[in-house]
Amino acid sequence: MLTYGISEIQSKPSLIKSMSVGEIVDRRAHKSLGFFIAAKYEPYIKEAIEQIERKEKLVKLKKIKYGTDWDFLENGIDDGL
Repeated sequence: MLTYGISEIQSKPSLIKSMSVGEIVDRRAHKSLGFFIAAKYEPYIKEAIEQIERKEKLVKLKKIKYGTDWDFLENGIDDGL
């Protein structure tokens, strides 16, 4: 897999047309910004991406529910229940 710097992409926007799969990094901050996958590969990875998104949403919902349950419990105790 190739690694592309964000400054390279900013200076040569046409580079995106030639990219297929690669990691985009900010070399100044030594940080990975994510991955670029060309649209022609979408049918191959669409299902995997959807599964990952579902799992991430489920984790977020559980955190929200957990926080809401504690808020409700604290409010119930404050009300003298």
